[in-house]
Amino acid sequence: MILKSICSNFEPTTIYLWYIQSMTSTIKDLIRKKTALDDDQLSMVLSCFKPLKVRKNELLLDKGATADRLFFITKGCLRLYYSNDDHSISTRFMAFEHTFLTSIVSFISREPAPEYIQAVEDSELLVISHHDFFHLRQALPAWDKMYIYILEYGLTVITSRLNSLLTQNATERYRSLLKNNPELVQRLSNSNLAAYLNISPETLSRVKSHS
Repeated sequence: MILKSICSNFEPTTIYLWYIQSMTSTIKDLIRKKTALDDDQLSMVLSCFKPLKVRKNELLLDKGATADRLFFITKGCLRLYYSNDDHSISTRFMAFEHTFLTSIVSFISREPAPEYIQAVEDSELLVISHHDFFHLRQALPAWDKMYIYILEYGLTVITSRLNSLLTQNATERYRSLLKNNPELVQRLSNSNLAAYLNISPETLSRVKSHS
């Protein structure tokens, strides 16, 4: 069977298929929008994504490990962060619902990741392995459109964030975030929000009091 030759350890059951179908409506719409996959090919792709529930603060990737999984968030929030030599935390990205996340350089290069991935909230994910993701690229040329989308999205996020850190002060970064992505401000704890803005919790408190 073709699906078994492409997706590792694929043994569908009735319960599994019902559960995965209940989680995949959003990712299915996204894939249809970004690719020219037909229905059979789309079913093949979706069968490679496995559901995963994680608890708040659970680590999904350790620094120094190779990123073997790509996560799609159906519910919850994940963060990609660095732990600095002085034990401070620098958050590179916060990913909410309907977003892909991995340590992209490690995922592609197979080199150790310089960062961590952690659940900020109890989260429900769809997960595809590196092995299955790149087997899909070989089997389905149209899947490359999704690969390009993920790379372009990551590049856009990194560039926007770097511009913010280089050109805005703490107050400007907070106000910009409040205007353009208020969900982050509402859902994140002060410590996580401060780490995302690359400021101390004390500075965040002062900024909030004057905004």
